Amino acid sequence: MQTLLGPLYPWLAPPLILGIAVLVNQQLPDRWLLSHRLATLADAIADKVIHPYRDGAQQRLAGILSLMIILVPAVGLSWALVSLAAYPEPFHILLIALCLPGRTQQLEHRALVHQLQAGHKGRARQTLAPFTLRRTDNLSEVGLVKAGIESRLVHEAGTTFSWLLFYPLLGLVPALAVWLILQLARQWTPLKGRTRFFGQGIARISHWLQLPVNALLALTLSLYGRPLAGWRELQELKEPQPGGVHWPQIAMAHHLGAQLGGPWMLEERRLPRPRLGPDRPPGAHHLLRADKLLQLARWLWLTLLLLGGGALAMALSGPL
Repeated sequence: MQTLLGPLYPWLAPPLILGIAVLVNQQLPDRWLLSHRLATLADAIADKVIHPYRDGAQQRLAGILSLMIILVPAVGLSWALVSLAAYPEPFHILLIALCLPGRTQQLEHRALVHQLQAGHKGRARQTLAPFTLRRTDNLSEVGLVKAGIESRLVHEAGTTFSWLLFYPLLGLVPALAVWLILQLARQWTPLKGRTRFFGQGIARISHWLQLPVNALLALTLSLYGRPLAGWRELQELKEPQPGGVHWPQIAMAHHLGAQLGGPWMLEERRLPRPRLGPDRPPGAHHLLRADKLLQLARWLWLTLLLLGGGALAMALSGPL
């Protein structure tokens, strides 16, 4: 690839690698994706480390040390492989493809819509349960649609759009570190009673890493909807969420013309959440529209990266 692109390589290679990785990811079986193995590893470490007799400070320290146990070997091994590889691009493509979320949630959303239309609310709750932190056993049809849209936004921001932002800026190894932190922050969320203190340290790190991703994703989604309405609502919002996760939700809500957000149940607790967007309940079809919009946003980012990289390369390199 470096020979083919010549002096344009540093600018055009990242978006091309990302585009190929996205296409490869769409063909991979769900069981191959690294997120599942990471979740299993994170649960196993938490089971070993979390002890109820430890105070909050000890559990927070244990959480940071557990993060290092996963982060340091993964980052070190990736750096070694990239440094030793004669042709690192295939490794980049494969690793990014394995870290992306795949098509499972999108396909399950189609199944969920069919189940809701057929009146099988119980089956729809089971379909959604693996993709959201909240309890689904008491969700109404509107609640299921909201939870599906919101969880897809969170997953895509923490995986696809995180890679699209940090890989061109920082390279493979730092982008992998960001992906690991965002995934572990969700797995060890302080919202759960068991990881209330254990996950606080990584949640703070994740908060700052999510801000630029969610800000740019919200800006992208607002281009398809009513950006001024979303901006006015954001100015008036009194309950901001960590990492700016509500920003893309506001933009999506105004694009769909339907309300997102609202309180939800986690374990046995009711968590307050602001209601976002127009005062109109979403329907099952809004779930599919949201999925399509996220696909458009993904390819828009890739296109802008490619065009921006090419323009910058031409400006800096001069005539070829």
